[in-house]
Amino acid sequence: MTKKIMIIALIVCSLCALNFNASAAEASGRKTRRARKAGGFDRDRPNNFTSSMKKLGGYFLWYIPNRLIDATDIITLNVSVGGSFQAEVQATRFAQMGGSYGQSYFMAKAYSRQFGCGHKTTSRFGLVNLEKEVTFVDETTGTVKEYVIDFPEFISADYHLDAFRDKDVDFWKIGGSFGWVVGVGFGIHPLEIADFVTGIFWLDLSNDDF
Repeated sequence: MTKKIMIIALIVCSLCALNFNASAAEASGRKTRRARKAGGFDRDRPNNFTSSMKKLGGYFLWYIPNRLIDATDIITLNVSVGGSFQAEVQATRFAQMGGSYGQSYFMAKAYSRQFGCGHKTTSRFGLVNLEKEVTFVDETTGTVKEYVIDFPEFISADYHLDAFRDKDVDFWKIGGSFGWVVGVGFGIHPLEIADFVTGIFWLDLSNDDF
């Protein structure tokens, strides 16, 4: 009887010892994980400091090229050839006079970094803030975008129109175009001037920096 009691006691003690060792191992694992999370080194975790330094290095590397490109964005030029007549000036679409009519092929350094050629059919006239225009630009190359402006009746100048909102044409341009058969157009863009000035202080208004 005594032997049976001793055997049962040994079995119970062994089970308790195994349970204690398992609990201790689990607690040690949790402590190790907490220590690694708090101050350890995990190669799989992203290094925020390294990422920030790379981003800062990119800003410095592209700072001067971005300012030079911003400066070239201020002025746009285009040359056209075809059966068209154009004589117009504007100080934004709120202060304009003149118009253009006909079809022509053009080569342009245009607004919002559009470079290339295209075909343009237009009939437009503006006086102060009133204007009517039907313009189609197609057969484009390079980064020049195709677009349509279609309001054949006089309306008050509206910068919410798609062509202005999508930066196909600059509503705020100061410039003009002149010619018959051969035409020349130019523009100065106040928003690009603001983008250039603020870019000196790391603020990219046009969101076009590299």
